[in-house]
Amino acid sequence: MTHWTRKLASPIWLVPILAAFIAGWMVWQERDQSGPEITVQIKDAEGLQAGKTAVRVRNVDVGQVTQITLSDNFEAAELHIEMNAGTADMLVEDSQFWVVKPRIGRRGISGLNTLLSGAYVQLEPGESSQSRNQFTALEQPPVTDADTDGKRIVLESDSAANIVVGDSVQYRGVTVGIVEQVDFSVEARATTYHVLIKSPYDELLTENTRFWLQRGVSFRWKPDGVDVSVGSIESLLGAGISFGVPNGQPLGKPLQAMAVFDLFASEEEAEQQGYSRGIDYVLLLDESVDGLAVGSPVMFKGIRVGTVVEVPFRWQPDENSGQPLRLIPVLIRYEPDRLEGLVASTELEQWRQHLQHFFEQGLRASIRASNILTNTLYVDLRFYPDEEAIKQDTFAGYPVMPTIVSNFSRLEEKLNSILDTLNSLPLNQSVNQFTEAMASTDETAEEIKVLTGQLKKIVAQPGWEALPQSLAQSVERLNSILADFDAGSTNRDQLERTLQNLERMSRDLQPLVETLRRKPNALLFNTETENDPEPKAKD
Repeated sequence: MTHWTRKLASPIWLVPILAAFIAGWMVWQERDQSGPEITVQIKDAEGLQAGKTAVRVRNVDVGQVTQITLSDNFEAAELHIEMNAGTADMLVEDSQFWVVKPRIGRRGISGLNTLLSGAYVQLEPGESSQSRNQFTALEQPPVTDADTDGKRIVLESDSAANIVVGDSVQYRGVTVGIVEQVDFSVEARATTYHVLIKSPYDELLTENTRFWLQRGVSFRWKPDGVDVSVGSIESLLGAGISFGVPNGQPLGKPLQAMAVFDLFASEEEAEQQGYSRGIDYVLLLDESVDGLAVGSPVMFKGIRVGTVVEVPFRWQPDENSGQPLRLIPVLIRYEPDRLEGLVASTELEQWRQHLQHFFEQGLRASIRASNILTNTLYVDLRFYPDEEAIKQDTFAGYPVMPTIVSNFSRLEEKLNSILDTLNSLPLNQSVNQFTEAMASTDETAEEIKVLTGQLKKIVAQPGWEALPQSLAQSVERLNSILADFDAGSTNRDQLERTLQNLERMSRDLQPLVETLRRKPNALLFNTETENDPEPKAKD
């Protein structure tokens, strides 16, 4: 026993024991310096390499991609990342990952530094207390940092707008916010925009704030002509969002974060339809509503007092509702708040009573044209106590405002009648005759032109200038000759005697001429006497 005890206590055994101890210490040291292992799912791993692609926070390496595989359903790539020691607090529920690589968009070009160094994974630590080791990377990098001060709000719109993530939000031309997220709801068929208004501009958000689309170039018809406005460079490339408080309205109370606003299609629409209170009426119109649209104004002597809500008003009647459609229903909203500062009170109940009293006095609604060129109409309210109106108490649960046929429609009917009369006229035949007459006139003018040219040639001949003088001399000679043959002159008496002799000679020669006519050889041979013919007896 003593022999084997001395043999086991040999110093040579200290070497493997020391090696095992050093190896264990190195393993423990390696694990102590390494961080957690996480998995990030990404749509496309283009530009990423296992063992080379880094994970960074504020341009500091905090991990590395160790392996890239496909997900179980083969629809995405999975990045297996080994984080550095001390990074566990960054990996929480709301932490965000995305790939930094060259990108081109409205905001410019980003990620150019990765052309040489290669793409990398960016980590945005969250603020949650719940840790996590599996994440899904963002397809696009966030446009703002999570710790950016300001208020986040939601805008809703059912109109077409070319707004994308990263577009600016402006207040009187100054960029004060940015669009962080754009979502489209299939059920509501509307678009939702998540917007950040940065501090200190978030104090501009109040109860009466209105948001509208800022187009690059917009046209607006005004009484004095066309108003053309040009937006910023960003809005020229696509569209932007602007906001403010409509003129004449109080600012209202400040709002908290995540408030919901309507996004109007234009500044004019935001100003005119930004009134939330009103009294709804139905108009029963016996005329065309072509040109009357949702949002068209309701005017009283040139002052806007309401808005057209629905045209035509679809009230979903049943089979027992009565006769088929004869009058066109239109739903309008009378908005007393538009008269703020012009009337003592804008309370809705008082104005219901006022309007009922005005109806009894002859207040009537009709349609007028605001712009004949664009065929836009509006509802006009005026007093016509002597006009016969279309009246009814209620329609589909709404009170009915009395209406009359507008003078515009009557004028249109008269114009159509005149046009029909003109169309019935034989204008084509008249035009053809006029064309023929013009052609004949052209021919005559051409002949006159030719004749004028010939006269010019004659006048240009030598001696033409002396022709008037020669004519005058000839006329003088003719007058002197005629003077010699005046009554009682010798030449005239001699001429008369000569004429008398010629007349006697003519009578004397007449028998000879008659004889020669009957017998041309009478001058050479004797002429036999012919007896007078005897009449024959009757049988």
